[in-house]
Amino acid sequence: MAKKHVVGFSGGIDSQACARWVLNHFPKEDVILINSDAGGNEHPITTEFLHWYSENIHQVVFVKPLIKDLGNRGTRPGITKDRRSEFRDDDELTFDRLAYIKQRFPSSQAQFCTNLLKLVPTHRWLKENLAPGSWVRYAGVRRDESANRSKRGFEEWDEYFACPLLHPIVDWTKQMCFDYCQAHDGKFNELYKFGFNRVGCAPCINSSKQDILNWATRFPEMIDKVREWEKRVGRTFFAPCVPGLEINWVDQVVDWAKTVRGGKQYSLLVLEEPPACESQYGICE
Repeated sequence: MAKKHVVGFSGGIDSQACARWVLNHFPKEDVILINSDAGGNEHPITTEFLHWYSENIHQVVFVKPLIKDLGNRGTRPGITKDRRSEFRDDDELTFDRLAYIKQRFPSSQAQFCTNLLKLVPTHRWLKENLAPGSWVRYAGVRRDESANRSKRGFEEWDEYFACPLLHPIVDWTKQMCFDYCQAHDGKFNELYKFGFNRVGCAPCINSSKQDILNWATRFPEMIDKVREWEKRVGRTFFAPCVPGLEINWVDQVVDWAKTVRGGKQYSLLVLEEPPACESQYGICE
């Protein structure tokens, strides 16, 4: 039996470039693209793009995170038993429900969203639909993304999935990813044309200052969503990021994102209408 080549497909340019590389190197019938959503924290443009890709390029398997993906009640550190008991095991595990149960939002130091909203549901689907040992995983990891990824190799062993994990675009730049996807797919997530650097979540807990300003300026409903989540969970969505403030509620973070010079002066650019396209990757028409 031929191995299945599994790619986690978030709708971002790195995962798309990785998916396209796999589709170009293996028979399509042996390629599985899986999207385990971010618990309802995607922008509709990303969701629309994922469905376009599934209908026009290659079928995408859509998996929903479930409450049972948290594991056994009370056994995982940080899981509060009484809050989880408010839900049934087969209820959907949304981003805000995850934060509510954990009594905190994810952070760069505790990024449990990736594990519980993406990896665990993907692993569940593979176990339910494929024989053990019949798959290889691929991830759109690039060395120039961060210091933590700068030493990643082309292949490693994935203990959790018990399979090889390959990083086919590990030496690529982001510009190379855009060029590759444009040449082969002819389309990518439209959010990049608005100047976003991260598009998988709207917003991401690791969003840059520019991305936060972008969400607030172009899609304020995404900030409204976070504000309501903060009220429900009782904690801030973003880890402390505003100089001089230990507690950063989303409106304070947005206010800071409008400033320059260390948060001391408002940028004149925020007073202007944002351009229709402001990507740095040469993708504007």
